[in-house]
Amino acid sequence: MRQSAAEIDYAIIDVAAGIFATHGFAHTSVQQIADAVGYSKPGLLHRFGSKDALHKAVLDEVAETVQEIIGHAVAHSDRPDQMTSLLELIVRKALDRPGMIRMMVAAWQPGSEEPGVEAIQAAGYRLVDALDHPLRSPAERLRVVLALEMVVTAAVTQHSALDMDLHVDREELVPLLVSLAGHVLGVQGVEPPVVAR
Repeated sequence: MRQSAAEIDYAIIDVAAGIFATHGFAHTSVQQIADAVGYSKPGLLHRFGSKDALHKAVLDEVAETVQEIIGHAVAHSDRPDQMTSLLELIVRKALDRPGMIRMMVAAWQPGSEEPGVEAIQAAGYRLVDALDHPLRSPAERLRVVLALEMVVTAAVTQHSALDMDLHVDREELVPLLVSLAGHVLGVQGVEPPVVAR
């Protein structure tokens, strides 16, 4: 089935987000992103116009993704399984859009002069707040960051070509990551991780 222009742009933005998160804006070239998505540099520039425009599209998508996660947290705040439901949404988002979640997690990297750093940090902090009540201890907030880093790392491995096969069936991986993240966070009622052998 042929992808729509919006789906293609969506995929390009996610790849660009992962590259920007890894290398920073200044050290990312349009050619690097074009190579990663299988486009020519002129073809990529035809779609987005400039590296700045592509970066702005990434920042807009990061904000939209965080808003969706926050909206889910608010809408399900009265459910007893609210945290499990929220973790599942984040895991599925990370598996579908590893670049977006990776960009949000970049909020905790040492300060930089990156364009849009304030927006990235705000998105990352909002994501942490969705998983942790504000004003909790630094150790509890660190647990949130560690759980998110674990989810991002697992999602990235599912999209990479490695010599060692780490690809896990999605329907097995989602509950595994939800469970592991839940245990890192100390969430009550999350089943212990079970790995098929």
